[in-house]
This record gives sequence, structure tokens and C-alpha cells, in this order.
Amino acid sequence: MNQQQSNLRLPEQNSVIMVGRLTRDPELRRTGTGKAVCSFDIAIGKRMKDPATGEWKDADPTFVPIIVWGDQAERCSERLKKGHPVHIEGRLQINKWEGAGGTKRSRLEVVASRVQFLSIVKQESAAIGSKPADTVNESQDTNDDDEDIPF
Repeated sequence: MNQQQSNLRLPEQNSVIMVGRLTRDPELRRTGTGKAVCSFDIAIGKRMKDPATGEWKDADPTFVPIIVWGDQAERCSERLKKGHPVHIEGRLQINKWEGAGGTKRSRLEVVASRVQFLSIVKQESAAIGSKPADTVNESQDTNDDDEDIPF
């Protein structure tokens, strides 16, 4: 490494934004001091066009562990369920621990600073002849069938 490269200061940036669906119900725990921490995983899908057939196909999903702290953790635990869509903003963190037999273990996870619930709710209009509208509404749960979820 030359002198110019060693003096180069890079900005420290650690941020992620992702949208996915919960692969399991959230799990709420408390620290020794009583602070709430909620954990769940999301699946993030990707559609790709098969060059041979020209058809669109779903690629293998990416599974991402999410950690949420404090009041937001409690809200996630109360209102989210397996299959619900969420928008996550946060930062990456390595979680290290010692496993059975003294083996060193680690995993990359996202510590969420913001969790937005993306449940779709059909609202019926009282006006005659109008069609129901699909809306994004954080305050209501959806009744989606788990059978439509690919995991």
C-alpha cells in the first residue's frame, strides 16, 4: 500500500433498505434490564427472465435475520405474523457467539431502525357503483392465506 492509499479516509456508511415477507412469527425476548428485543426472518425474492425460454421465473429467495429493539420490537411482536410483508431500514451487524463444543459461530443480521408494515387491506366504498380499492395500511392486519407464500 502506498502513502496516498494509507491516508485515504472512507466515509463510514452502513445502511440497508429491503422489502420482504416474514418467514416465521416474530419472537419477543427481554434483556436483563427489561428492554424488548424482537427477532424474525424475512425472505426477499427476485424475478429473472430465463434467457433460454424467455419466461419469467422466481429465483431462490434470500433469507435475512432481522433484530428490532425497544417499543418498535413490541409493536412488531404484537402485529406481525408469518407471511406479512414489511419494509426494513437498518444496519448490518455481525453477531458472534460460542456454540456447542466451544465452536465459534457468527451470522450477519440487520438491526432495524425502522419497520414499516405493508399489509394490504381491501376497503369497500359506500358509494354505489364504485369498486373496492387496495390500500397500504399499517394499522390493520391482512387475512392472506399462508398457502400463497413460497416458503
